[in-house]
Amino acid sequence: MTIRHLKVFICVCKHSSITRAAEELFIAQPAVSNTISEIEKHYNVVLFNRINQRLRLTEEGELLLLKAKEVILAFEEFESSAQNVSTNPILRIGASLTIGNQQIPDLVKHLKTRFKGLNVQISINQTAIIENKVSEGTLDFAFIQGKPANTHLKAKHVSSNNLIAVCGKSYNIPDTVTLKELCKYDLLLREDGSVSREFLSYFLGIYNITVSPVIESVSNQALISAACENLGVTILPESLLTEHINNKLLKKINISDCELTRNCYMIYHKNKTFNSFKKELFDFSFDNFNR
Repeated sequence: MTIRHLKVFICVCKHSSITRAAEELFIAQPAVSNTISEIEKHYNVVLFNRINQRLRLTEEGELLLLKAKEVILAFEEFESSAQNVSTNPILRIGASLTIGNQQIPDLVKHLKTRFKGLNVQISINQTAIIENKVSEGTLDFAFIQGKPANTHLKAKHVSSNNLIAVCGKSYNIPDTVTLKELCKYDLLLREDGSVSREFLSYFLGIYNITVSPVIESVSNQALISAACENLGVTILPESLLTEHINNKLLKKINISDCELTRNCYMIYHKNKTFNSFKKELFDFSFDNFNR
């Protein structure tokens, strides 16, 4: 059975006549009669009694008419919603904290400039939370630092950046140290579970180094402010620190025995199917992430 069958049935009920229904629907009378017969045969039910060349609904027909109208109404609501989505599309993007603060605002600006009427919804959170949202389908795609741990996700490399060590201009530390020597100083680090901390921990594990930071924070800005006040050494993405270094508020500490390089990825569910428009948004976001 199709929506067409239900619409023909409703129209025949409206006029109690095959002829008048055919006229309204602009189809031949035999086609209307065949449609009613198909419904009756398919469901093994009698919809009409034929009395004096008039059609009278049976009790079963009256019940099915109510249900048919409900189905048609639901279908029309669906069509309206679908058309509204196509004319006012929604794009749901996620990002880990650093990316959300640094690159997502520009990306959203470019998206809205290129795609008029686009409704962009942003979720910025810790990487594990963002991965879960993409996996659950509540985000179309997301940008994170480091490859995803969730096996249901695919990742496309979009950029690389460095973590660097910095301190206040008056903090007493040599310009160049080893990673192990660096960790003997007061450290100002992101919290456990953050991408920056986990990435640093990877290198610390290689060198068998343990650390006890004097300050831990979920806020990059709090750590930067503490470093500017000469409270210790912080290790954060270079992009967050360049302005402070150029303004002589912070100085870079060279690490002689390793380079802390971090990769950024665009992630999406491996079973995600994009329609043509969403695919265009996906490709545009990938191409313009570092614009």
